[in-house]
Amino acid sequence: MNVSGTYLIQAEPADVWRAFHDVDILREALPDCEHLEQTAPDTFTGVARVGFSIIKGTYKGSVRLLEEREPEFLRISVEARSSHAEIKGEGSLALEAAEQGSRVTYSGDARVFGPIAAVGQRLIPSAAKTLSERFFQNLDRKLRKPGVN
Repeated sequence: MNVSGTYLIQAEPADVWRAFHDVDILREALPDCEHLEQTAPDTFTGVARVGFSIIKGTYKGSVRLLEEREPEFLRISVEARSSHAEIKGEGSLALEAAEQGSRVTYSGDARVFGPIAAVGQRLIPSAAKTLSERFFQNLDRKLRKPGVN
């Protein structure tokens, strides 16, 4: 499954870059996040109770920063597991300055295992795209608040 897109965040690239490394901001931006902590300099682990479409459930997982070129590029790996699915994937985020703030271009490839993989193949990409868009909307809203940057 591939997911990609572009999102405009109304904040400077340096502020967006810092947000991608700030566990408190990420906790608020990740859709349905119940718990998130930084467990190593390059690793975040957490729990999300996703209430969306076929991927509904409680997922425990981690995000690891694989490659960083500050302030323009991140490559990450993601692993998450629920009672009915396991998701493993890698993705990248490219940041560039834009007139209104920062343009984030993201792309990722994930594999879904378990019962939902067979029944939800057509629905999973649209659910992943929607959750990605919600993350960037939440991040944009968070970075616009006074005192965050």
